[in-house]
Amino acid sequence: MRKLNILLLAFEFPPYPLAGTGFYAYNLVKSLKGHNVTLLTPNHSGRDQNPELPDNVEIKRIPTFSLLTGQATANRRFIDKKTLFALKVKNYIKENINLKDYNIFHSLNERDAAFLDYTYMNKSLPTLVSVNDYYILGASLNPFAFEFKSTDLPLRYAHHNIMKHFYKKALRQCTKIIPNSNFVSNVIQKTCSLTPEKIKVIHRGIDTKKFNIQPAAHKYTNNKILFIGPNAERKGALFVLQALPDILKYHPETTLTLIGSCSWVYKQKLLSFIKENNLTKNVTYLEHLPQDALLSYYQEANVFIMPSIMEALGQVYLEAMTARTPVIGANVGGVSEIITEDVGFLVEPQNPQAISDAVKKIFSDPFFAKKLGDAGHKRVMEYFSIGRQMKETLDLYKSLL
Repeated sequence: MRKLNILLLAFEFPPYPLAGTGFYAYNLVKSLKGHNVTLLTPNHSGRDQNPELPDNVEIKRIPTFSLLTGQATANRRFIDKKTLFALKVKNYIKENINLKDYNIFHSLNERDAAFLDYTYMNKSLPTLVSVNDYYILGASLNPFAFEFKSTDLPLRYAHHNIMKHFYKKALRQCTKIIPNSNFVSNVIQKTCSLTPEKIKVIHRGIDTKKFNIQPAAHKYTNNKILFIGPNAERKGALFVLQALPDILKYHPETTLTLIGSCSWVYKQKLLSFIKENNLTKNVTYLEHLPQDALLSYYQEANVFIMPSIMEALGQVYLEAMTARTPVIGANVGGVSEIITEDVGFLVEPQNPQAISDAVKKIFSDPFFAKKLGDAGHKRVMEYFSIGRQMKETLDLYKSLL
């Protein structure tokens, strides 16, 4: 087998808190055994600057100005390290990297790759860009048609429509695009006027060993609802809360655990709803937990719900399904590529009553709940493993040489 020299680019990497893209980067560098891997990433502050990695992996940390110090935290600002990093990478590569030393360049996120000089880079090697969402590419110029009407809509509207120009330019100029769902692929083709031949869909995979945990003894009868969603506003946390009063009429012992960071304004909406509807005893709200700490919540949950307003795919559904938990998601984006009728429910977006109706079906029949959980586990093991994702990625590299 030919040994490749692979140059990767990823903003999300330890000690930055890992989400979907970060886990993709971390798993990819560990899986490319037998190849020489160089990863470009920011000089995130905090612990785990040098996570345990194979000897074939070299980490180059790019100094990036930020007002933030201490342990790196999840980026929720429009202009912060992510944008500054993307702006700096272009010149860093030209001044510090000899591209002729590498066989493949792969940016694991479209934002990191937005400002690169592909005319310069494509002379030396194939350039690949992974696209993990469609929120900016699909942003409408009509503010009334803007899909995610968030609490920070004016700023988000301006930011998305500015960045959309750079995303489209990058995707048109790179060698190959890797979206994480068929839905995202369709958005790319439409917004960038590209043909399917330039695109290779590779669905996200997860560490099935980590989440393949023994269900709690009363998992399918305990009426425990779990929501996990970084950027809890876009993930639909409020809609789950709004469904709870109706669920409690039929299942008064129901509890809900909400885990997810969000803006201060949106957090106040959540807390006010909890207080005004006397749900304090039923709801636990946590802003963030490390992934390992989530295992016990997945183990206990009777149902997992994340009714996103927009969602490219949804890695947390896969985590919940691996732990044999029935899942409920909104029928948006690429969610239907994960959730089928044999593993859970797809509900109408932004519809608390539809969420409540689905939960009541699961709570009223423990045997049905277990059947959904077992089917979800089987589906992830067959179609959404890290091994499958890594193999498809490496196969794509080889096809471009």
